[in-house]
Amino acid sequence: MHRKQTSRIVLGARSWCIVTAVVALAIVAGCNTQDLLDVKAPDRVPASTLDNPAQAALMVNSTAADFECAVGSYVLVEAIISDEFGDAQLGAAAWPYDRRDANTQTGGVYGTNPCTSNQTPGIYLPLSTARWSADTALNKLQGWTDQQVPGRDSLIAKAALYAGFDYTMLGMSMCQASFDLGKPIDQPAMFAEAEKRFTIAIDQGNKAGASDVVNAALVGRARVRLFQGNLTGAAADARLVPSGFVFSASTGSDDNRRYNRIYAATTQFGDYTVEAGDRALTTEGVPDPRAAAAKQTTRAADAKSTIWAPTKYTSDATPIPVARYEEAQLILAEAQGGASAVSIINALRDQYGLPHYSGATDAASITQLIINERQRTLFVEGFRNYDIERFKIPFNPPAGAPYPNKGGTYGNTTCLPLPDIERFNNPNASSS
Repeated sequence: MHRKQTSRIVLGARSWCIVTAVVALAIVAGCNTQDLLDVKAPDRVPASTLDNPAQAALMVNSTAADFECAVGSYVLVEAIISDEFGDAQLGAAAWPYDRRDANTQTGGVYGTNPCTSNQTPGIYLPLSTARWSADTALNKLQGWTDQQVPGRDSLIAKAALYAGFDYTMLGMSMCQASFDLGKPIDQPAMFAEAEKRFTIAIDQGNKAGASDVVNAALVGRARVRLFQGNLTGAAADARLVPSGFVFSASTGSDDNRRYNRIYAATTQFGDYTVEAGDRALTTEGVPDPRAAAAKQTTRAADAKSTIWAPTKYTSDATPIPVARYEEAQLILAEAQGGASAVSIINALRDQYGLPHYSGATDAASITQLIINERQRTLFVEGFRNYDIERFKIPFNPPAGAPYPNKGGTYGNTTCLPLPDIERFNNPNASSS
């Protein structure tokens, strides 16, 4: 939908749908719809309908639902590992996230838990489920005809878009992942797969006149091109994204799968809190509203922490940004560097009345400027952990420092290794 200069895609909306199908690791279950899909779904649909082109819109609906549930879990896990959030609960199974030693515990909850847990959220299973759902829908739509599926171009574009972001988030969070019982692939290979899907979404979205899908895919493709070192391609995509554009995963209080997982885990249930070092981030000495956190009255689950929560998530129905104009501009700044980067960042700051950058403009200083700006602009949106990895940002506290109250020492986790559940169930991954 469009309001003034702001274009916003929100996934999810009015009715329910659950499509049941067997995945390599789990049963896929989807819920709720998407504003852009004008379809009213029945409550339950047998798996056989996935082979019925008449149910194509319903299939993409289910893909959107799996995606948005995974987004909340992904952002929460990445916030905990990257020290945007600190642990305030008593479940030892989740401590490896906050302790940053999850990479040494391949049988941990990151590989097995679903997207519906506030205390011990999973990441590999939710994203793998969403990825399978999106690729399945995309493959079937590509095999059907326009006569069988009215509006097929639009549905292909949407399925490819979700698949692109699924691969992207897996690449940002996992050192390796495996797809459809294949051999594990690394982060650059996942980003390459994401780029292929985003290209399909752009091509088919243009055919269908789906400008919002095209803009979301442009942000996504610019992101993974940047991550692959294709600065020219990243800049070309990023500069096409219109001002005010936002692509969000919707949330809601009507079902556990729909909760804004970040709000639920902090303000609602007191399982996690914004880390002390991130509670008052400033820009040129001025408190930065983009990364603001507020003290809550919520009783912490561990009965000792103080709960702070990001002010950008004000309820369990606050949409979670997935890709937006501001990210595209930061990609452009990183790709171009120098005075151009400073100009772009100053323009972004102007929206919030923040002071302009007045520091050095050598390459190292500009890189640090971009790191700081991304930390504030994209606060608790799932970016910080991969930024720590790719920019080699020092850990704070450092690896080896005592992990307070709950025992052990801090590790050096950024990306997560292939989990045991994949190795045990995938014969092509067992020896990797």
